[in-house]
Amino acid sequence: MKLSFREILIVLLTAALAACATVGPTGRHQLMMVSESDEINMGAQQYNQIKAQSQIIKGTAADQQVQRVGKKIAAVAGKNYAWEFILINSPQVNAFCLPGGKVAVYSGILPVTKDDTGLAVVLGHEIAHALARHGAERMSQQSLLGLGGQILGAATNSAALSQAYGVGTTVGLALPFSRKQESEADDIGLILMAKAGYNPSKAVDFWQRMSKTGGSSQPAFLSTHPQDANRIQNIQSHLPEAMQYYYASGGK
Repeated sequence: MKLSFREILIVLLTAALAACATVGPTGRHQLMMVSESDEINMGAQQYNQIKAQSQIIKGTAADQQVQRVGKKIAAVAGKNYAWEFILINSPQVNAFCLPGGKVAVYSGILPVTKDDTGLAVVLGHEIAHALARHGAERMSQQSLLGLGGQILGAATNSAALSQAYGVGTTVGLALPFSRKQESEADDIGLILMAKAGYNPSKAVDFWQRMSKTGGSSQPAFLSTHPQDANRIQNIQSHLPEAMQYYYASGGK
């Protein structure tokens, strides 16, 4: 039985509406087809695998900095996770927070963060991803788009149309959505670091330094992250709100 495009659209919209949730910090509606408990379990498993395969730095001044800043951000995150922070010996200029508050910082990013405030920018951003459940949201989106591809393939039996669907959903939906999540994590991260007593205006300095480390040369519409200039502009537009939280925390 072949389905019309209208019928395919109805199936996808019905599935999306049935799995609607809300991002707590921003109120944005999101597609969510993964339970939080399953998400946390998957995060813990992945975190344990990463720790087993990595060289963890413990007891150094750098590790103490990660623990100190991480705990301050976690204290204002409003989530009762089993928080854990590790520093991994690696040249990668990166960090991440898996579901459930499992955070890792690669030592290669520390020359860019420079101090506690710079590190707070990074940890605020990464923790924001976990608070907003961005990982589970991406999984949900991929599942729904995969379902759409299967329905389209069964309905049309056209390899060319299926290929066009895959390219179209990636460039037109998945990548813009990834950039939107990154911007949302920037916005939430600013407020987190401000609540923890770190000056959010310093986020501009950090991202300016980060832009000099090099990155993807892909055009903006093919990138998973906002362009540096756009990211900094977005951060600057949200600074007035974040600064209010900073002043309320006792910052000057």
